[in-house]
Amino acid sequence: MSAPRVAVLNHDLLQQHVLSDTLRRLGFDLVLNTVPGRLSAAQLQETETDVWLINMADADDEFDGFEALLDGEVPVLIGMDPAPQKSCTTYLRWEKRLLSKLQDLTHAPAPAAEVPDTALTPRTSGGADIPLPAVFRDRQGERALEVWVLGASLGGPEAVKMFLDALPEGLPVAFVYAQHIDPRFEEALCQAVGRHASYQLRNYEEGLRLKAGDVLVAPVSHQFTMAGLDEVSLEAAPWNGPYGPSIDGVIDAVSRHACSRFGCILFSGMGSDGADSILGLPADKPVWVQRPDTCGNSSMPESAIGTGRVNFIGDPYQLALQLVQHINRTWTEHYEPDSHHHG
Repeated sequence: MSAPRVAVLNHDLLQQHVLSDTLRRLGFDLVLNTVPGRLSAAQLQETETDVWLINMADADDEFDGFEALLDGEVPVLIGMDPAPQKSCTTYLRWEKRLLSKLQDLTHAPAPAAEVPDTALTPRTSGGADIPLPAVFRDRQGERALEVWVLGASLGGPEAVKMFLDALPEGLPVAFVYAQHIDPRFEEALCQAVGRHASYQLRNYEEGLRLKAGDVLVAPVSHQFTMAGLDEVSLEAAPWNGPYGPSIDGVIDAVSRHACSRFGCILFSGMGSDGADSILGLPADKPVWVQRPDTCGNSSMPESAIGTGRVNFIGDPYQLALQLVQHINRTWTEHYEPDSHHHG
C-alpha cells in the first residue's frame, strides 16, 4: 500500500521545514510544501494528494484557491497548531495529534490498530435523499419555525457541507453557522460550503433578517445581536476568547433570541468552544454533535459530550435526518392546530 499523500500550505518557512521532516518520518508522502501565495491555479489543479494541511493564520499573501479546496473532494485540515521546536516538551504531544488527524482523514493504518474507515465519508448512514415532510411542501418561503446554531472548527467545513447537502429543500428552519476561520476567508467559506446546498449561505449585511432556508455565516471579527423578526445587528465589540467567531457567544446570542425555537449542532473541531454555553441551555433544548469517529478533529464534540448535555450523536447524514424528523414532529405537536401563527 502506497504512503498517504499530504500537501502542505504554510506561510512560515520554518514550519514548512519541521512539517517536512515530521511527515516523512511518520510515513507520509509529502507531495507539496509551499507558501500559499506561490501556489498557482495550475499547481492547485494538478496536485494529487489525500489531504491538504493548511495554516494561514500568519499569512499576508492572498490565496485565491481556498474556495476551490473547500469545495473539492479532498479533506482539508485548517488551522493546525504550529509545530513546537523538537526540543520542546510539547512536541511529542503535537506530533501525536497531527498523526491522529491525518490517519483519520487518509485511512492510514495506526501503529497498533486500524483507523475507522468512516471518517467524513458522504452519507455514511444511507444513500437515498431525505424527503421533505408532506406538511411543508406547500409552505415555501415562510418564516423559519426554528433557528439552529451550527458550530465548527478544524474539519468543520466538510462536515457542515455534507449536513446541508443532505437536507431537503423547503424545511422551515434557518441556521447561524459559527466557523473558526481566518477573517479573509469569510466570504470564500460562504461560497464553498453552500455551493451545492438547497440552503442559502449568507455573509452578514446591515439590516439582514433571517428567513427559512437561510444560513448566516456568523461574523468572524465582531459580536452580533438578534431581535424582532430575526433581525441581525452587528456590534462593535470583538468576540471573547482566542477564536472568531466564539461558538459560545453565538449560542448565547441566538438562544436568547430564538428561545423555544432554538437548537444547536456542534461539528468537527479542536478545543472546547461551545461546551460552556450548552450547559446553560434549558434541558428540553436539542443539543446534538457529530459522531467523533467521523470528525477531522473530535475534541469539540467530545468536550460537548463530556458535559452530559448532548442528546443526540450522529454523522452528518444522521444529523440531517434527525433534524428533518425533529422539525416535522415540532410542527405536528405545536403548530398544526393553527397553521397561520408560528408562535
